[in-house]
Amino acid sequence: MEMVDSWCKGAEDGKIGSIRSILQAFRRACHYGEDSGDNSAPKFSVMSGSVLDKVMHYVLKNMDSILRQLLGAPSSGGKKEKISELMMTNSWKRNGNLMRVYLVNAFHMITEMTDDQMIAFTILRVRASAVFLAAFPSLLRKYVKTLLYTWARGRGAMPFISFLFLRDLCVQVGPDCLDTCLKGIYKAYLVNCKLSKSISGSKLQHIQFLGNCVKELYTVDPQSAYQHAFVFIRQLAVILRGALTERGPKTSKDKKQKERNKPTNKQLEVLFLLVFAKYFLVFWKHKCCLLIGGIHSFRLFADNSSFLG
Repeated sequence: MEMVDSWCKGAEDGKIGSIRSILQAFRRACHYGEDSGDNSAPKFSVMSGSVLDKVMHYVLKNMDSILRQLLGAPSSGGKKEKISELMMTNSWKRNGNLMRVYLVNAFHMITEMTDDQMIAFTILRVRASAVFLAAFPSLLRKYVKTLLYTWARGRGAMPFISFLFLRDLCVQVGPDCLDTCLKGIYKAYLVNCKLSKSISGSKLQHIQFLGNCVKELYTVDPQSAYQHAFVFIRQLAVILRGALTERGPKTSKDKKQKERNKPTNKQLEVLFLLVFAKYFLVFWKHKCCLLIGGIHSFRLFADNSSFLG
């Protein structure tokens, strides 16, 4: 424990050796209990679970500020352009890999842990270093994919914290990440919008929360949002048209009943044009809003259009 305390003190003083040692211990903590087969130094392999737990919490709480100071980065936040400039400096060339070590092992924790509270805490702390993922494109893609999953399927505070992380990535990293997030969050939202007769109130609240998150993310860049929404609304219009023209059951009795209640082709065409035009024109009027209510209505109408056969 005294050795770990000395590393923590040295890391806060900017000593490279201490920072490297505490990050190696952090890696050991993230892989604790795994048969990794690595050749860790004895000082790491003999650490107890309680010591590694202390290392894990210390690194998650303090490593962002320590590495920012070491690399000469802004004390918080930042933009992709600043990281691009930083990557050209000697400080980054010497020590930039330390940031990657931190982010890689934190990602391992997020994907391998089963404790929801600890996953949420890890996401919350790593969020402070979101902008540095611009320096590691492949790792950035992995983070986005995992955050979309924890946002849509997580419990407790995890969805909210995951969304804040995603939003920071869109704002700080820029267009490359934004397009991926806009597509991914829309698809994840649609998957969660499938309703059933036995749906619970908590599920409906979760769907509403997800919808609000999608609207918020699509206001980050109205121009990009419009381009994506135009494509998505066209796709949903095709789904709606298919639902309206879908044939009912093939049993003769049900078929006759469905045919009597089924609108004519002309009625379908008019209904389709009216609904599509309504939501498209409203979207045009409010360019910065995705109109999740309208898209959700399209989805529900397509999924529950049994009265049309």
